[in-house]
Amino acid sequence: MLCGGEDEGAAPPRNGWDGQEEDIPKSSLGVNNLPGRRARFTLYAVVAVCAAVLAAGLGYMIRQGGGSLPVVGQASNFEAINVDGRQVSFDSLNGKIRLVTFFYTHCPGPCPLTAYQLEQVQNAMEQQGLFGHKVAIVSITLDPQHDNLAAIRKWSGHFHPDYAGWYFLRPDPQRLPAILKAWGIAKQPVPGTVYINHTIVTELVDQNGNIRAVYPGDNPSPQQMERDIHSLLARWNWL
Repeated sequence: MLCGGEDEGAAPPRNGWDGQEEDIPKSSLGVNNLPGRRARFTLYAVVAVCAAVLAAGLGYMIRQGGGSLPVVGQASNFEAINVDGRQVSFDSLNGKIRLVTFFYTHCPGPCPLTAYQLEQVQNAMEQQGLFGHKVAIVSITLDPQHDNLAAIRKWSGHFHPDYAGWYFLRPDPQRLPAILKAWGIAKQPVPGTVYINHTIVTELVDQNGNIRAVYPGDNPSPQQMERDIHSLLARWNWL
């Protein structure tokens, strides 16, 4: 006899029961819990799908407009003849960051000065192994009536271009007005001269054809253009 009056030979209660069967809810045994499990599984699947869609959308938006620079416009596609005689479309250069500017070979000062500043960017990008592969320059004549390919090659040679990455393009004269309008470039010939008053601007276009920066005037800072290019490259390489 143990303390409490229990028989020494009696087996101790199992699982803490006192011999009376408890009415244990079947749900605690997992019998009727299948609908709840299915609901939780469905919820987890929905959350996973939403997370995947969100991540994909975020990646797309970053690629379309990644980097610290805002998207200020969309580059308009066009076709023109390159200085080497090949037909080039602007969209065929997607995947590269591009600096785009307009010139003409009789330009007395602004066009040469802009080209000189772009030459500095070219040199820096070449030293970093980026020019032609990830970065390009596109210069478009706005006087194709007078600027034939021979004249363009002679003029461009003053700026020591690497033609593998610096495109000097001559559009069809009939298509030029539409190209200038799409790019926001005004042009007005000076009567009685070979000179042309025109918008002087350099535009930075990213790998997807978004315009990311506009540098007005004939003296854009090479250092600023280089910083902006690296901003776009850094985000692109991160993805």
